[in-house]
Amino acid sequence: MVEVGLTEATDLYEAIMKWDKKPIEGVELEEAYTLFGDWDFAILFSADTNVNALHFVGDVVRKVKGVTATSTLPICPLRNYN
Repeated sequence: MVEVGLTEATDLYEAIMKWDKKPIEGVELEEAYTLFGDWDFAILFSADTNVNALHFVGDVVRKVKGVTATSTLPICPLRNYN
């Protein structure tokens, strides 16, 4: 989850559009969404380790101009219904 300043949504949007599927070693992007409410964007990704997840958020996402807050929500799949 990512929050941006009132006028900086475009900066994060443009960054998301430029990121590779694998922005850093051990991290693979899945989907990105714009949100309405307390948070402005959701970026879904998988990481092979917690350290790589933290590096992606800290070294890539938080470095984008206008990002004011991030929150990670680790999830673990229970069942695939496909």
